[in-house]
Amino acid sequence: MRVILTAGGTGGHIIPAISIADAIVKKVPDADILFVGTDRGMEKARAEGGGYKFMAIKSTGIKDKDKRQIFSALSLNIRAFYKAIRILRGFRPDWAIGTGGYVTGMVILAARLIGARCAIQEQNTLPGLTNRILGKISHKIFLAFPDTKNAFPVKRTIVTGNPIRESILNLDVNRQDRDSILIMGGSLGARSINTAAVEAIKICKTKRMEFGVVHLSGTLDFSLVNKAYADAGMQSKVYDFIDDMASVYKRACLAVCRAGGITLSELASVRLPAIIVPYPYSADNHQWENASYIASHGGGWVIEDGELSPGRLACEIEKRLSDKEGLKKASRCMGRLCLGDAASRIAGEILGV
Repeated sequence: MRVILTAGGTGGHIIPAISIADAIVKKVPDADILFVGTDRGMEKARAEGGGYKFMAIKSTGIKDKDKRQIFSALSLNIRAFYKAIRILRGFRPDWAIGTGGYVTGMVILAARLIGARCAIQEQNTLPGLTNRILGKISHKIFLAFPDTKNAFPVKRTIVTGNPIRESILNLDVNRQDRDSILIMGGSLGARSINTAAVEAIKICKTKRMEFGVVHLSGTLDFSLVNKAYADAGMQSKVYDFIDDMASVYKRACLAVCRAGGITLSELASVRLPAIIVPYPYSADNHQWENASYIASHGGGWVIEDGELSPGRLACEIEKRLSDKEGLKKASRCMGRLCLGDAASRIAGEILGV
């Protein structure tokens, strides 16, 4: 079995691809896996760190660009398409699986052209432009959330949840020592959450609220956030990135986060309720849709980015932590969503077992 996995841009695309690859190899140890991604993201490090071969393609998006930028992007993507064809003809995959990012468009189109079977995996409630196009030619479409907008052909669509890391799936969610708040803005950080959260924690501490703080700041804001906590004399653990997320999930009782599909699926898997601040500039406002889905099922509470302030966030944290029964109920609701146990099922569908 020869499989190409393609993903680009952020951890939200790359982590599912790694999880699917791991699940395929677990079922078929001699499967030959090749990752194809961009030359500017974290794909290479994550793929090779997982023991997989990697090849890079330069590509870019076209949406929202002006006429001059569109011409340049089209030229780049045409070259990317022909490079993808060369890679696929050399590797001869049985399947090509895309988990998002513009590079997947070039690779999945090339795979279809050479006769490989194709699949895509969509992490969010609303698919991006690339996956909407690829859904028309893919043999299988794996979704994390129900397709309420009828974006994909029903007969080729399977709602599986999102592929997440096995270490998180195996986490003991019934621990009694979950006493910290986990603040995170995704792999690239979130300035509005980072700045509001530090000040909100200060407010909570003046009220003598007792809880630990783990803050994933992203790379850009790491120094700023670390210094802010130190200057305020507050004990906290600040990281730019954590590969072993299970180690922090197991102690958290409440999260403050963006609304990326993988983030929410991981939280659902570990039954961690969240105060969710959707990224306001996400494509087609899909993060708002993701957050609304969680909130409507009782797993979290939404604050719009434009309404986020230290006082508002501190009030929300205090309200949730002071209502122990409400927090437990939200935890149970998160667990019932079943958003994060897809890798093995997707691998089974691909392998026909």
